[in-house]
Amino acid sequence: MKNLKILISVCILIGISSFAFAEGAEHTTLAGSEFAYYFDHNYGYDQLGGFIPPDYSPVETPSIFSPAAGDFANTEPRSLGSGWGSVELQVFLKHRIKMPFLQGENGLVADNNVQFNFDLYVAPVAAYAKASATITPIAFLNFNAGAMLGSGWNAVIFNGVGNNVEGDIDETSFPGVVTELFGSSTFQFDLAALVPGEWNHVVTQINGKFNYSNFSTDEAMAGGAWQWLADSGENINGWEFKGTYFLGYQMPIVADTVGFLVETSQQIGAESQLSTMAGPDGDASTLADNGWGSDFVEVTFGPLVNFTFNEHNSLTVLAQFKTGMDYTNDTIFNQYYQNRVYEASFVKFNRIALAYTYKI
Repeated sequence: MKNLKILISVCILIGISSFAFAEGAEHTTLAGSEFAYYFDHNYGYDQLGGFIPPDYSPVETPSIFSPAAGDFANTEPRSLGSGWGSVELQVFLKHRIKMPFLQGENGLVADNNVQFNFDLYVAPVAAYAKASATITPIAFLNFNAGAMLGSGWNAVIFNGVGNNVEGDIDETSFPGVVTELFGSSTFQFDLAALVPGEWNHVVTQINGKFNYSNFSTDEAMAGGAWQWLADSGENINGWEFKGTYFLGYQMPIVADTVGFLVETSQQIGAESQLSTMAGPDGDASTLADNGWGSDFVEVTFGPLVNFTFNEHNSLTVLAQFKTGMDYTNDTIFNQYYQNRVYEASFVKFNRIALAYTYKI
């Protein structure tokens, strides 16, 4: 089964790549880098939800804390916070192939097209490739489908991919392959389409995406958690729904786009019911059933500004807040997230992100 999922992803990547040599197509190549700094915090320790500000004083495991049986905290105590935060860096190379598709004379279909997208990302501890096709059958709507394939390695204190066994992350390099299959639709609107004018571009974009993630190790295939791109190791094979919502204003100046971006992510299907937030009576408190929050909806939000310096160079800047799960004080120091108990949600100042793009 795991080989079949990898094969499907490879076939999609190869199939979409076959359009690279299509005649009469418009080709665009982009290169760039993405950087983010994540603020440090103490995961909402000793407070019941609400806003948690950045905090650079890690909270060490109390001597009276008793870890769950089998939890890695029995070997390696957990600290809440690193004292400096964390950083993320990756470089990318993207190629776009755009071709006319079912175009007509009406303004809503005059620019109909199909676009094939090829993305290669390299981070300090991982590399992955994406291929997808985007069909625009009408001006305000498009559909996208594709696949991703990647793997990672260990470098000093950072780990790209690995099984999360009771909070102990496997640091073996290239332990398996991470694949994703995804499909999405996007509704987009520009006020200038109704009220022409270079200062009338009030834009909105709403995207809904279904994403199936799979890690090929035996442990992950059996339902175990895993780490990807040096994250917190809370990934599970299965389906997710991701939403992206943007409202902005475009202007004919260097800072050509300003707006507000909201992103959501949640497990769906059986994975969302593994250990839910609400108790049997529907109460927000889960102390009755000790759920760790498999049905939690993660929300990231904040302002966005894009600078287009010339036809080749652009820079996007984001400042983002994010929701998280506040666990009970008597379980928060467990290394394995499934050994913790959800009691509330919090909002934190998450990161400052920069994305530079060069159009070749």
